[in-house]
Amino acid sequence: MKVVEIKVIFESDDIEKAQKSIADTFYDFGATGLKVDEPLKNKNPLDFYKNEKDFLMVDYSISAYFPLNAYSARRNKAIEEKFEEKFGDSEELVYSIDFYEYEEEDYQNSWKKYLYPEKVSAKFVVKPTWREYEAEDDELIIELDPGRAFGTGSHPTTSLCLKLMEETIKDGDTVIDVGTGSGILMVAAEKLGASEIYGTDIDELAVESAKENLELNKIDENKVKVYLGDLISVVKDKKFDVVVANILADVLLLLLKDISKVVKKDGYIIFSGIIDEKLPLLVKEIEAIGFEIVEIKADKEWRAILIKA
Repeated sequence: MKVVEIKVIFESDDIEKAQKSIADTFYDFGATGLKVDEPLKNKNPLDFYKNEKDFLMVDYSISAYFPLNAYSARRNKAIEEKFEEKFGDSEELVYSIDFYEYEEEDYQNSWKKYLYPEKVSAKFVVKPTWREYEAEDDELIIELDPGRAFGTGSHPTTSLCLKLMEETIKDGDTVIDVGTGSGILMVAAEKLGASEIYGTDIDELAVESAKENLELNKIDENKVKVYLGDLISVVKDKKFDVVVANILADVLLLLLKDISKVVKKDGYIIFSGIIDEKLPLLVKEIEAIGFEIVEIKADKEWRAILIKA
């Protein structure tokens, strides 16, 4: 199996801001890992014998890694279009984008040495499959393999969501993860005691990844269902105790009406993936349909909301 490296080389007057914008764009597509390259600020004296022009031709770049499969061409095109949409007319960022393919073994060998178990919330530890880790009594382990999984759970949008899930999901609850992506939140729901868990996504690649990660974590297949399609066509008349959606705020606004139809009365909704500047509009729309904002968690510029129906 091979992986795809998508490399964005860029120039900007605000490097830190540009790095964040590019990284967040890749995370939105479920990047399995990011590599950040920067020019050397101080030359090594031993390198002065090199051609000065060649030595200076080192650029800022960020690379993301994805599995190479039947959906790769479509995903590559979608990523190109998203970068063009966000940065094509930008005066603050000039970029180019390239695609490379590697054998999975080469990719994994280069990344495995940098990945370790990481505690991403009070209870959850995300553990690469090849690492050993002895859980404490109150810890829950999520197994992920960056050769197959999307993300590691360390991005603020995921960790915020997990924290609210820990506070909200009770034994026997029914849960649906809207836009499930890697399925990491479905795994978390099962480990928190949910008795029935649905996951939906409109991306075939995400559905495939979610199923793989559920199997990797030995989740009882009778407890979980992963569907390709939009929320209402998949769920129809079913309602859930907890609805989880870790998606960008603009998408959450579009889905709010449909989500309100699938949550039980006095049930809970957890929204994450919300940039701070979008929070007031989302709160306004949530309250307009008669739901209660119970809690808002923050990590850097990201926000997550716990809502009572």
